[in-house]
Amino acid sequence: MKIFPVAAVVALLVCASNATPCTEICGAQCTIQKQTCSFAQIFGNLCDTIGGVCNQACSAACGCADSCAEQCGGEFATCQGESSGPLRGLNVLTCGLNLSMCASTCQLQCGFNLLAGIVNSLGGAGGGGGGAAR
Repeated sequence: MKIFPVAAVVALLVCASNATPCTEICGAQCTIQKQTCSFAQIFGNLCDTIGGVCNQACSAACGCADSCAEQCGGEFATCQGESSGPLRGLNVLTCGLNLSMCASTCQLQCGFNLLAGIVNSLGGAGGGGGGAAR
């Protein structure tokens, strides 16, 4: 039967949506890195700079993951709350598939919005560089 692999994927997605958010995990890694750097007492203020860059990288990398986990996890919880009766197993499967589709769509949309924002900030309001050399 194909129900078991789908149920396993659903369980993994539910665990991922309930896990500690990406920003918190990444931020903890930055803190450890900064403390290790500061412990050596060789680099001075460079450790603070590295820590700041690390935290900014975490915010950029984890923004989509955290917001999508919140959005799709909420939708999944609502879907699970609506399931009851003899068709509960089918509804769990449907909720899991919806969660997977939500996560994929949300990540793609969020990533595209980030890319568009970066391109807009680099291009400025006045337009920009010409075409590539041929």
